[in-house]
Amino acid sequence: MPVLRVALAQMNSVVGSLRDNVATLQRLRTRAAAAGATLVVTPELALTGYPPEDLLLKEGFVEATRVALDEMARADDMPLTLVGTVAVESEVLRLGPSSDGRDIARRPDDSHETAHVANVVTVIGPDGVGPSIAKQYLPNYDVFDEQRYFHPGVHSGPLVNVDGICVGVVICEDVWLSPGPAHHLAREGASVLLVPNASPYARGRQLEREEMLAERARETGCAIVYCNLVGGQDELVFDGQSVVVDASGRVVARAGAFSEELLVVDLDLPASDHGEPVSTLYARADTEWSPPPLRVSEPLSDVAEVYEALVMGTRDYLRKNGFREALVALSGGIDSSLVAAIAVDAVGARAVRGFALPSRYSSEGSRSDAYELAERLDISIDTLDIDPLHRVFADVLTPVLGGEPSGLTDENLQSRIRGVLMMALSNASGAIVLTTGNKSEMATGYSTLYGDSAGGFAVIKDVPKTLVYDLCRFVNARSLERGDTPPIPDAVLEKAPSAELRPDQRDDQSLPPYELLDPLLALYVEHDWTASEMVAAGHDPELVRRITRLVDRSEYKRRQMPPGVRITKKAFGRDRRMPITNGFFEDQW
Repeated sequence: MPVLRVALAQMNSVVGSLRDNVATLQRLRTRAAAAGATLVVTPELALTGYPPEDLLLKEGFVEATRVALDEMARADDMPLTLVGTVAVESEVLRLGPSSDGRDIARRPDDSHETAHVANVVTVIGPDGVGPSIAKQYLPNYDVFDEQRYFHPGVHSGPLVNVDGICVGVVICEDVWLSPGPAHHLAREGASVLLVPNASPYARGRQLEREEMLAERARETGCAIVYCNLVGGQDELVFDGQSVVVDASGRVVARAGAFSEELLVVDLDLPASDHGEPVSTLYARADTEWSPPPLRVSEPLSDVAEVYEALVMGTRDYLRKNGFREALVALSGGIDSSLVAAIAVDAVGARAVRGFALPSRYSSEGSRSDAYELAERLDISIDTLDIDPLHRVFADVLTPVLGGEPSGLTDENLQSRIRGVLMMALSNASGAIVLTTGNKSEMATGYSTLYGDSAGGFAVIKDVPKTLVYDLCRFVNARSLERGDTPPIPDAVLEKAPSAELRPDQRDDQSLPPYELLDPLLALYVEHDWTASEMVAAGHDPELVRRITRLVDRSEYKRRQMPPGVRITKKAFGRDRRMPITNGFFEDQW
C-alpha cells in the first residue's frame, strides 16, 4: 500500500497577526519538508487565529488573508499544505444541497444581513493557491458564535488525491456529526480524513474528542488525522493534543498538551484514483526517508492539565498583549499563592513582583506567609501598609456617614484601597495586575468591585475554591518530585480561608463551606440546573435557595470583572450570558 507521510502542525496562532502566523506556518512547513512529509495539516483558522470575531467584518482583514496565502504559496520546496483560513463565499461555495440534503443558498449580493465569508481550509503547494474546502456546520453554543460570522459550506469536498491516496477534509464541528460530512466523504472513496480544529480546552474534553474520533473512524472505515490549535486567546486556551487514529479507532500518534509541536506520521493507506489530483512535487522527490518514530504522548492527569492550561493562558495573554511584567497582591492566602506560582511558571520569577498590603486586621501569620512564599518562588516583594490610608478615608467619610465606616462599607474600603495602590503600581511600571479571585467567590459575589477585582487578568476566575487547594498541592508535589522546595508554605494550605477585613473573619461566616458550595455551584452555573431540580436531587432546600440567590444577585459584578482563563465547560464570560436585569425566580407562579 502507498504511504502518506503527514505532518500535523500544532501551532500557536496570534489572532489578527497574519505576518506572525505566516512566519510560524513557514517555519513548521520547513521542518515538515526536512522530515520528508508529503502533506502538512494546520489547525482551523491557523492563518487568522481563532476566534477572529469582528475582525471578519472588516473587508480589509479578509483581503489581507488572501495576500498572506499568496505569500506562503511563493515559497519554494515546501510540502503541500492545508491552511486554515477564511475566504469570500464566491471562492468556495456553490448553490445546491449539502451532503446531508440541506438546501443552502447564497445570500443576495445586496444583502448585508448574512455573513459572506466561509471558514475554510485552502490547499497551497507547488501550483500556488488551490481549492478551498468550507466548514458546513457552524457551532453556535458555549463559546462558539460562528453563525454570526460565517456562511456555511454546501459540499463535503472536494476529495483530493495525494500521491494516489484519496483524502477527505472536514473542519472541526463537521466530524462530530453522525451521519454527516465524514460519512459522505467515506462513501465517495476517502480512505483518510484530515480534520483541522480549533477546539478549546475544558476539563474532560480530550477524552470526549478521542472517543468521538474512534467512533467516527469505525463508522467510516477511515483513518483520521485531527490537528488542533494550541495557545491562549483571551479567555480561551487551546490544548493541542492533536491525534491520529487508524480505521479501527486506535490512537497511533498523539502530540503533547499545551505546547507547539510538529507531529509527523506515516499512514499506510489503500491506493485510489478517486479525488482531484494535486501536485506534491518538491525537492524531497529523490531522497530516501526513514520512517518517523511514532509519538504517543501520555495524557496529563486532570489537575496537571488544569494547571498547564492556567499557565499557558496567562503566559499567552501577557505575551500576546505586550506585557513584560506581572504584579500580584500577596495576602498570605491560598488564592494569591496559587496565582503567584502560576505567574512564575508562565513568565519567570524575574518578571513577577509581589506586594503585601496589610491592614490592622492582617494577621502576623499571613504577613510572614506572604514573604515566605515570595522567597520560595524567588520573586521580589514589597510592603505597602494600607492602615494610614484606611484611617484617612475613614476621617473623610465620617462626617457624611454620621459615624466611622463600619460593616461592609469598611471592609470594602480596605479592598478598594488595595486596588487603587495596585493599579497605581501598574500605571507606573506598565506591568499588568493579576487578580486573585476564584470562581466560588465570583459566583456568589464574595468580592469587592474596584477592589480585589481591580486588575487586567483574572488567572483563576474559572477555578472553584476546592480546586484551588488541589492545584496548590499539585504544585508542591511536583516540586518535591523535582527535588525542589515546595513553593506554597504548609501554613497557607492549613489555615482557614479569610479575607481578613475584620477581626477573626473567616469565609465560612459569609458563605457555606466550600466543600458544600462548589458542587452546587457546578450544578447551577455549569450544568444549568434549576433550584427545584437540585432540591429534587436531594440537596438541602434552604442551602440551595441561599446559593442560587447569591449567584443571581451578583451578575452585575461579574460583568465588570477582567477576563480570565476558561477551564470548565461553562465559565463566567463568553459562554454564560445571563441578563443583569433579571426578574425570574422559580417560585413566582
